[in-house]
Amino acid sequence: MKSALAAYWGRFSRWFAAGSERVTERNITFLYIEVAFASILAAASSFDSAYVLRLGGSNRLVGLLASLPALIAIFAYLPSARILQKKRHYAPWVVGSLFLARTGYVVILLLPFFLKRFLPEATVGILILMTLPAVFFSTGWSPLLSDVIPERSRATVLAWRSILSSATVASLTYLAGSLLDRGVFPRNYQWLYAIGYLGGIVSVLFVGLIRVPEQSVSSLPLTGQRQDSFLASVRAMVRENKRFARLILNTFLFNLGAWMLGPLYMIFFVRQLNATDSWVGLHTTLAHIGVVVGYWIWRRLARRWGDAKTLLIALPLTVTYPFMVSAFPRLTPILVAGFLINVFAPGVNLSHSLIFLDLLPQGRKHDATALYSMVMNIGAFACPLVGVAIANAIGILPTLLIGGVLRVLGAAMFYILPVKGERPPLFPTHLGGMLRRRQPAP
Repeated sequence: MKSALAAYWGRFSRWFAAGSERVTERNITFLYIEVAFASILAAASSFDSAYVLRLGGSNRLVGLLASLPALIAIFAYLPSARILQKKRHYAPWVVGSLFLARTGYVVILLLPFFLKRFLPEATVGILILMTLPAVFFSTGWSPLLSDVIPERSRATVLAWRSILSSATVASLTYLAGSLLDRGVFPRNYQWLYAIGYLGGIVSVLFVGLIRVPEQSVSSLPLTGQRQDSFLASVRAMVRENKRFARLILNTFLFNLGAWMLGPLYMIFFVRQLNATDSWVGLHTTLAHIGVVVGYWIWRRLARRWGDAKTLLIALPLTVTYPFMVSAFPRLTPILVAGFLINVFAPGVNLSHSLIFLDLLPQGRKHDATALYSMVMNIGAFACPLVGVAIANAIGILPTLLIGGVLRVLGAAMFYILPVKGERPPLFPTHLGGMLRRRQPAP
């Protein structure tokens, strides 16, 4: 028995050895393990909006929960990028900020023991403050993935991470929703967040095991370089990589409708359709089963067609959800719609992620990530407030249609201003291509 354990430990030690040529293999393995544990916390956090509503929070408070983190992020991305861009070893900042962000859930689960009044507002306040360390994490996470995953493996790794995440969330959310319905409020949610937090901490430990190459000397700021040169860096990025600038513009316009409608769905389900926690859990479970199915399909299609073509094929399918909810505003059809849209969405998410990592400018990855995230968070801040205001004025269902139209118009931008490859034909090839217009992107 001891000899067998010693043999296994010897194999593990050799696999984990610092000078091993399997560093990339280990990193990918840790990425798979950590996302599975992170998904336990993701399953718990999927009930955040429902928790705030059941605490007595208003629709406006739910809208602020969706928008204010983005406002904070707008101002936090620049300093986080400036700090990380200067670090040879930026990985510890990624790990530490992830730990701080997730520890906010400890405060949330303890709040009901100390507060009787303003509990919804305090809960939302903690969730919003968690944005600060989360910004540092997200600023470093995309460059980290770019540094540790070889380009040839990115489609497979990203797809399997999403499959593992969605499979874990799918298996937990319906169970969590059922247990929440049977438990005593708010103790049921306190247990939910406690279990989620433990999973999140295990995830942090595995992120800490990932070995990230040092930034090269050429990628670090020169001695004496002004640290307020972010705008100059942005101008250089736009000038040298027009495709990255197009990706930012197109993604921003594509997401306007989604950001506007984001907080309205849960308000509509809980307040107007009287959805229970069990239904919320089932809805989330089916959505993540759809993600698993979607990534299983789209990762194969992306390998066959390439990420650019896959993106253009998937885009029209992903804009249909607000129209489906508006056409069938009942809980059971919405379950089906939620499953279908999450089968379609991985086609966009996977291909977009591959293009994003491919277009990150060498030597400016953190600045580029910060610029991208700042622009996205401008929309993520303003649009939920606009969506809630419009819904209060004309109702949720008409607002869903408005957001759906914006989503369609945003998707069209990827055809008008392609981010990779050539501009797609104006008319299908089978019409003879008489009026086809193929124009290489600069």
